[in-house]
Amino acid sequence: MTQSQSKMDAIKIAMDAELKAHNYYSQSAQKATNPKGKEMFNQLAALELNHYNYLKNLLSSLKEGNGWVSYSKKHLSEDSQPPEAKDPSGDEKTKDDVLSILSKAIEDEKKACAYYTNLSEEVDDPSGKAMLKKLAEEEKLHAKILGDQWYSLNNRGVWLWGD
Repeated sequence: MTQSQSKMDAIKIAMDAELKAHNYYSQSAQKATNPKGKEMFNQLAALELNHYNYLKNLLSSLKEGNGWVSYSKKHLSEDSQPPEAKDPSGDEKTKDDVLSILSKAIEDEKKACAYYTNLSEEVDDPSGKAMLKKLAEEEKLHAKILGDQWYSLNNRGVWLWGD
């Protein structure tokens, strides 16, 4: 297998992971009972879909021999959210379900960060290396945001999203 084919295979693996993450966050948004949780999961789903679409364009560009394409970070928007929101259900099972969703998402984001970091170390092209590092940074930020939510919900019963 050529280095070029290996790189394209790695991008396909990343595309699959981004699409799975998008679907997971979309499903999580549907399960969330708190509006802040719904909004956070919907925005994460949109960011993961943005990653997927970027990687799809990148793969096409590489197949055509055009090289790496530029990538601009997308940001989560917390502007429209009210201050703290207690989980309205107060149901321990619902809290446990949300904490479980967040725990899985945190682990998945950490894995994605590591994947992009490792891939960046295998790429010689400076723009490709920089792009992969940006994706790794975004996944690391997602893990931090999710971790903060997990901590707040577990210890205070409060969604922090938008604070």
